[in-house]
Amino acid sequence: MHDLVLKGRFIIGGHVLKGSIGVDGAKISRIALHDLNGRKTLDLRDHIVLPGLIDTHVHLRDFEERKKETVESGTKAALHGGITAVSDIPNTKPPVLDSKTFEKRLELFRRKAYTDYALSFLMRDNCEEARKVKADFYKAFMGASTGEVYSENFEADYSCSPGVLSVHAEEAELIKEKPQRPPEVEERAIERALKVARKLRKPLNVCHVSTSGGINAILRENLPWVSFEVTPHHLLLTKKDYEKNPLLKVYPPLRSEEHVRALWGNFSKIPIIASDHAPHTVEDKERGSAGIPGLETEVALLLDAVNRGIITVFDIVEKMHDNPVRVFGIRGRDFEVGNEATFTVVDLKREWTVKPEEFYTKSKWSPWEGRKLKGKVVMAILRGRVVMEGDEIVGKPEGVRLNVHRG
Repeated sequence: MHDLVLKGRFIIGGHVLKGSIGVDGAKISRIALHDLNGRKTLDLRDHIVLPGLIDTHVHLRDFEERKKETVESGTKAALHGGITAVSDIPNTKPPVLDSKTFEKRLELFRRKAYTDYALSFLMRDNCEEARKVKADFYKAFMGASTGEVYSENFEADYSCSPGVLSVHAEEAELIKEKPQRPPEVEERAIERALKVARKLRKPLNVCHVSTSGGINAILRENLPWVSFEVTPHHLLLTKKDYEKNPLLKVYPPLRSEEHVRALWGNFSKIPIIASDHAPHTVEDKERGSAGIPGLETEVALLLDAVNRGIITVFDIVEKMHDNPVRVFGIRGRDFEVGNEATFTVVDLKREWTVKPEEFYTKSKWSPWEGRKLKGKVVMAILRGRVVMEGDEIVGKPEGVRLNVHRG
């Protein structure tokens, strides 16, 4: 008799398995093709159960920018969108540039996080501090973004990064010359980052790749220690959308249809889909802040793409679970016996309309406001406990720091 039994269809190893999962002590204790007995049973046979999805690029603000987002509101938004673990980006106010600030960030997540989490440390000529903190991953900005803190010596910062380095690749000097950030600003930065990566042979993750030249350069180099992310907004929106709606300002910018076609043409080779959830108030957006909130729409947009025959549900699992686990060295999250019983439950048939006023994020706007989507997250399960069901967050903050191989 198991503590909990889930009955339904499960995505495991690139296959749909119909059966049951037994959960005991917060871990998967059995996977079976038949019914199991449990003290409690969740009948999910009308849904599909995915391994708990991970967003590797999330800005949760807090500190001095609580009006934009807090760890509490942002991780609630993540659960609502089907994300069971988030990777926090450190260009906060103040930025996470020293061990004291990192410890404050860690304590904040320990108290307030509704999802599991990985914490990062911002690299900028601070090697000794970086070695002290034992962050889950590290972040460098090659050019200024929100917070204006960027690495003036990228090679040195990358070289001394104690773990996986995620990089915002936009060339600082070119941004000064061309503040509209045309494609070459990203493409030249990616070329430079790849040159250093060839030399150092250290793990590098290139964030929010948006250009044809950028993705083709990474794929052409094919360095096994280099990964990259693409966002839903760079896949689904274009420069024309921004011209109609200036709230869609984001770094790197939305691109022309040519670049979007290049991303889709290489979709099967994209390792990671991440939201780059960047919450701002509408007033800040009207004053020119860059960023798009995405935690509560990214999975649904991908499910809608599944229903339109563009991608498969296996793509979602690969790019929002399997590859994040591999690239960032996350332990105990694979969908197998002995690992954590953490799941994202989706209804591929559910149709709904995006209404930002119903979001948990403090950023009450969305590029997809009023859009009808087919496919919805209906439940999130964290270590055998239902923590989101039917758009409602259940219980208290129970997120824990991910078990990450650091170094």
